[in-house]
Amino acid sequence: MPVLVTGATGCVGRALIPMLVDAGGQVRVYVRRDVPEYRELGVKVAIGEADHEGRLESALEQVHTLVHLIGGPLPDGDATVEWLNLDTTEVALRAAENAEVRRLLFLSPLGADPVSEHPYLAAKGRAEDAILGSKLEHAIFRCAPILGPRSALSLALERGLSSSVRMNPIAVGDVAAMLVSADTRDAGLRGVWELGGPEVLAVAELSAILGLRGGGLGRALRGVPKELSALFGRDQVADPSEAVAQFGLEPTPLS
Repeated sequence: MPVLVTGATGCVGRALIPMLVDAGGQVRVYVRRDVPEYRELGVKVAIGEADHEGRLESALEQVHTLVHLIGGPLPDGDATVEWLNLDTTEVALRAAENAEVRRLLFLSPLGADPVSEHPYLAAKGRAEDAILGSKLEHAIFRCAPILGPRSALSLALERGLSSSVRMNPIAVGDVAAMLVSADTRDAGLRGVWELGGPEVLAVAELSAILGLRGGGLGRALRGVPKELSALFGRDQVADPSEAVAQFGLEPTPLS
């Protein structure tokens, strides 16, 4: 069944694309620039802006599942957090419905809430509401902080994030595996599930396990961006038990 991934060059996308290829079926990505390494894997690459509804709709022709990964707490350039996380999701929903896509998979952070004081959590909460109100089958995965190359958590840790705040971070490979399972599932799919790792620990403990010490691997890095300090300034412990029961995938320990 054809699947298309937006935001395919981010932390989760980089882990997900090879897994989707290995799972069989046609894999497509919708990106701003060509990705030769994806073409080498046999992935079909469509190029367009995140908010270009017409181009995205064309790329979604005959697609079964849209994995919408565009988003994050740190937008580039003049983009706003709301545009990156809410507006692009609304565009993707309209394009998917017009193209008669069956299923949409979406990642959201723990604490996503339309009335949150944190702009990122508020935008993601509103995006969730838009998905829940759509005609599409959907799986929304509310994730504890994701640990992987170029993830927001990894960036914050490398720049010296350290506190007694507790979380159960989840490995990016586990998130990607869950998305593959949700894509390949034959039965109908509608729901919201939490994802998190098996270990709950303080941020300072996590930093020590990863060998990071205020500044990150001995490098002179700027401080933690205030958007990330606020985002990771509260406990974030997910309960993945329902997702494990539904999709049959056990999160792997950090070790």
